[in-house]
Amino acid sequence: MPAFLPETASPTGLNLEDTATAFAYKTTTDLQRGRLLFRSIGVPFLARLGPRMVNTAVRWGLPVRGMVRRYFFDQFCGGYTLEEALATATKLHGFGVQSTLDYAVEAQKNREGYDRCKQEVLQAIEVAQARPEVAFVAIKLTGLGNIHALTAAQRGELTTMDQAEFDAMAMRLDEICHYAATRRQPVLIDAEESWIQGMIDKLAEDMMLAYNETSPIVYTTLQMYRHDRLAYLHYLTEKFTRQNRLLGVKLVRGAYLEKENRRAQEKGYPTPMQPNKAATDAAFNAAAHHIVTHLDRIALCAGTHNEQSCLLIAGEMARMGMAPNHPHVTFSQLYGMSDHISFNLAARGYHVAKYLPYGPLEETMPYLFRRAEENTSIAGQSSRELRLIDQELKRRRKTRKP
Repeated sequence: MPAFLPETASPTGLNLEDTATAFAYKTTTDLQRGRLLFRSIGVPFLARLGPRMVNTAVRWGLPVRGMVRRYFFDQFCGGYTLEEALATATKLHGFGVQSTLDYAVEAQKNREGYDRCKQEVLQAIEVAQARPEVAFVAIKLTGLGNIHALTAAQRGELTTMDQAEFDAMAMRLDEICHYAATRRQPVLIDAEESWIQGMIDKLAEDMMLAYNETSPIVYTTLQMYRHDRLAYLHYLTEKFTRQNRLLGVKLVRGAYLEKENRRAQEKGYPTPMQPNKAATDAAFNAAAHHIVTHLDRIALCAGTHNEQSCLLIAGEMARMGMAPNHPHVTFSQLYGMSDHISFNLAARGYHVAKYLPYGPLEETMPYLFRRAEENTSIAGQSSRELRLIDQELKRRRKTRKP
């Protein structure tokens, strides 16, 4: 594994603990609501039952929408509509942080739903290309086509009907990527579960080969909690170098760990996951190092809430004499989380894009539930958010004028 900076290394003056900068865009009321939320989802019992209770209440039409929006939805989502999300993006941009527009409606059930999702993404691209506050537009394949067709394609068991569904999905994706290329608007193809990811990888490669001739328009996503992803990154680097195309890569650790391990155990196949978190961290950092040393051929979107990984990337850029605002490096964190990373990096001149989901409350529930699960399954996530919020509230009390 290539050498990288030691964990204690960081560029001079880059302080990710500066809560005044991290939370400048939030009111004290916002912070108090966030504190209540993270205290709640930090309790495993509440985190397990809370989303189910909310989902049931919304489905039954109980009057909980206002409470859910104020204390949960608004923490992690930019709004119900594209217009509301753009207003949130404009607010973030006032503090130097861009956004990734993500129409967070997943797993559509029919052609009408797939086409509606496609039109939403096309509309986001149309408005984003003229808005400096937007860095990327996200694409989720399970919003554009039949998940059964993806699964069948990966198994090599396509029926005639499955093939038609798969081809329609590929055409929707191509229409989006072609439109993005004509508007010079970068798009991120999200990664999903391993049993459909092989076909998503193939489609993403096809799109990057077609549209990344002179600039990185299409990005694929590599989940580094999979043990095969570092080798896949090296394969992609060689392939795209031969084809004289630019490679766009969003690096993440991954969001389906428990689901992946459980399915592998139930079906009796070796888990595709790394053996432990340390191996995942090492793979992520090695992949980041590889990309930073090949920025002439690869563009990086570093999707991470890990402080050390961010400091390592920034430190490697500094060692190589690169400016913080290198056009091929963007840091990315989820909206509502890790503001201490996002805003402190942005204040030092790095490109940062908050992942900004939006969509109707009922249809964004799967996304919101994953955020609750993520905060309980990742060691220290909720406690870290709470510590920083408490630190900032204490600072504000001390500096408040009489």
